[in-house]
Amino acid sequence: MHHSAKQIAENATFQAFINSYLREVDSGHWMESREWIEEQQVSIPLSGVAVAEIELSGQSVKFAVEVLYRSRTGRHIIGHALKYCSNRREWIHQDRLPMMITLIHEMHLMAKANGCHELASHFDELVLRMIESYQTMAAYIEARMNDEDSLYSEDCTFIEAEQSLLFGHWLHPTPKSRQGMTGWQQPSYAPELKGQFQLHYFQFDREMVKESSNDKETASQIILQSIKKSLPHLTVPEKECLIPMHPLQAQWLLQQDYVREAIEKGLIKDLGSMGPYYSATSSIRTVYNTEEEWMYKFSVPVKITNSLRKNRFHELRAGTAMAELIKKIRFTEEHPVFRMIDDPAYITAIFPGQKESGFEVILRSNPFQGKKQRGITSIAALVQDPLPGMRSRLRRTIERIALEESRNIQDVSMEWFRKYWKCAIEPLIRLYDEHGMALEAHQQNSVLDLSSGYPETYFYRDNQGYYLSNLHREKLCKLLPELEECQELFYEDALIQERFTYYLFMNQLFSVISRLGQDDLISEDRLIKWCRNQLSSLEKGLFGQGKGFIRHILQSEKLSYKANLLTRFHDVDELMAKNEQAVYTYLPNPFAAMKKEENYAEAASAIV
Repeated sequence: MHHSAKQIAENATFQAFINSYLREVDSGHWMESREWIEEQQVSIPLSGVAVAEIELSGQSVKFAVEVLYRSRTGRHIIGHALKYCSNRREWIHQDRLPMMITLIHEMHLMAKANGCHELASHFDELVLRMIESYQTMAAYIEARMNDEDSLYSEDCTFIEAEQSLLFGHWLHPTPKSRQGMTGWQQPSYAPELKGQFQLHYFQFDREMVKESSNDKETASQIILQSIKKSLPHLTVPEKECLIPMHPLQAQWLLQQDYVREAIEKGLIKDLGSMGPYYSATSSIRTVYNTEEEWMYKFSVPVKITNSLRKNRFHELRAGTAMAELIKKIRFTEEHPVFRMIDDPAYITAIFPGQKESGFEVILRSNPFQGKKQRGITSIAALVQDPLPGMRSRLRRTIERIALEESRNIQDVSMEWFRKYWKCAIEPLIRLYDEHGMALEAHQQNSVLDLSSGYPETYFYRDNQGYYLSNLHREKLCKLLPELEECQELFYEDALIQERFTYYLFMNQLFSVISRLGQDDLISEDRLIKWCRNQLSSLEKGLFGQGKGFIRHILQSEKLSYKANLLTRFHDVDELMAKNEQAVYTYLPNPFAAMKKEENYAEAASAIV
């Protein structure tokens, strides 16, 4: 492996970890670089705008990090790492990996001192997953170093964008943690390595199968029709049906006693790998084929970022219910720039005494077939850092538009952002206001049609990410009685607003603002001010939960934030926790902070 790939991976891991630490654990003591250098009499040349000192009282250690770009939205670019050497009474360079382990140790000491048994320290787990994530990332970078076009092309296909996330979740300390996927399996199943694979099929007695579909065809009919395109002579008895599995899940299932017993009794036939080839999307467990009308979403025995990825039965049921509900409220007809990638069918096998068998499969609509796949990208792929010497996908997109239209970069950036807001932010607020429905619209769940360069349509995907307001329960259940069986979808608005704030603003919107600012396309300050004005105007025309939500966003000193580092440190599997609750904290609100600065400036000018 080239040393450069390891260096790039180490830097990316450090960026993610230090930003997480500054947001969630200790915001540090900040000073302008010049002032800090003079005060500390530092001889090391620093070119950043600021320095953040981090004091570790539990270990009597002091670190400092150079901040090359300071973001209002909370994702800074970190340069040199320094440690204060008390023996020599000077600052020296600090290696990054040992520094991160030392910071994790400090968190461990804090947890022990707090005596909080409910959220205990999992020091070893976090160190293990951080190093595993770093090594995995290095392998991906090594494999894709010379693949600039498919990584960052503004004219990419849907699957190229899904396979381009070399660095992963920009707000997560272990973004490429994949416990359970071995090195030899990565080339086939890791999206970043562009693998393709056949699905593993099992043939079941229909008495063991539970399925549902809003489509004109059942889930089992859809599955059979799909595989018969490549295996036209395949026959399945009428009293039996096929269930496809991700190969990783199939390997796990074949080790389970209840599956082995069913195979021995002839209730299940193991047909092995066959049929068309699929590629993993960025979530790993949802698979895609450009010619197929459906994607499949599977359970996989892999811990990805925070959680072991399992389809739970209530999610299968919720997917079909929400697909039907979205049709009934007709929201997408009124807002054609907003689309839902729905999950209108599922199939699974039932075993006595088990709520989930491991055979749960979600069938997801595929709107990106054939020619419709070009120019489609998740926001995560659009805003991720590029490899050194390359340009981000968003920057390349804006620069191409500016060249084609002979326009100023800032003007194009502002128009691009306005169109993004109109399809990706405003409709989601209106959906919550009008129907009490909030979506977990983070940057990986958010897909844009950029086939013209500008955002034309926003697509939301994720059957796990629906929050229905209890205040709308009666109305929604009357519209769709099946929701009575999906009570886990309903929440109090206080919790909804906490989640919605993080996913829509802190994770999605602020990532776009940050990318535009870091790429020097347009300033974060200008975009934040514009967003604030838009929210103020929007609030005046709303009459439901959206009105209070916007007031909360504009006026709160701090906004809720999912603390991925703390969630990982305490080893919380949010998909298994009550209410799927991760660890949340609160961060300064850039909208309120800028308003306060403007008020101070106005007051100062009035005095003068």
